[in-house]
Amino acid sequence: MNKRGVIGVLGACVVVAGLATPVWAADDVAQRLDAAKAAYGKGDAVKAAKETEAALRQIQDRLGKMFAEVMPPLGSKWTGDPVEVESLGEIGGGLSVSRAFIHDDSSINVTLLLDSPEAASIQAQLDVTQAQPNVKKIKAAGEDALLRFDSATGTGEVTMVVAGRVVLEVQGDNINAAEPLVEAANGWNIAKIKTLLGN
Repeated sequence: MNKRGVIGVLGACVVVAGLATPVWAADDVAQRLDAAKAAYGKGDAVKAAKETEAALRQIQDRLGKMFAEVMPPLGSKWTGDPVEVESLGEIGGGLSVSRAFIHDDSSINVTLLLDSPEAASIQAQLDVTQAQPNVKKIKAAGEDALLRFDSATGTGEVTMVVAGRVVLEVQGDNINAAEPLVEAANGWNIAKIKTLLGN
C-alpha cells in the first residue's frame, strides 16, 4: 500500500470519532494508530498500513457488535444467521452491519449502513413530495420510510435514514405481503442508534 492508501485507511478509522463509543478494556487501537503515525512519519508505509489495518479491523468489529444490538428481532418463526460486518471502503466508505433471516422459503435481510454515500440518495427520495411509482411513504419505528412491495415477485423493502448518517434497510424475498417488512422495520431500536451516534 502506498502513502496515499495509508492515509485513506487512517481516514476510515476516524468514523469512530463521531460515535458515542464506550471505553473498551485492553484496547490497543490507540497504540496501533500511534505506531502507524510514527511509522508513516519515518517513511515506513508498509508498517503504517499493517498497524492501521489492524486497528481498523478492531474498530469495525466493535462497531459491528454495538450496532448489532439495535437490529430488529424478528418473530420466533424466523431463524437468524450470525450478524455480518463489512467495510464499505472500496465503494464509497462506511460500514455495513447485516443479518439474514429465513422462514420456510421466505427470507428477510436487515442491513444497517453507517456513513455510506447511499444515505444522501435515500434522503433525497424521502424528501420528494410527489408520488413515486411503486413507492409508498410510511412511518416505521417513528421515522419516515419508503416502502416498496411487488406482489407479483414477492419482493420488497423498507428503507429509512436516521440522523443523516445511518441507512436502515429491510429487504424481503418470496413473501406474500408487505406486513412482515413493516413489522421488522418497526423493530429497529432508533433511540439506541441515535445514542450511539451521539444525537
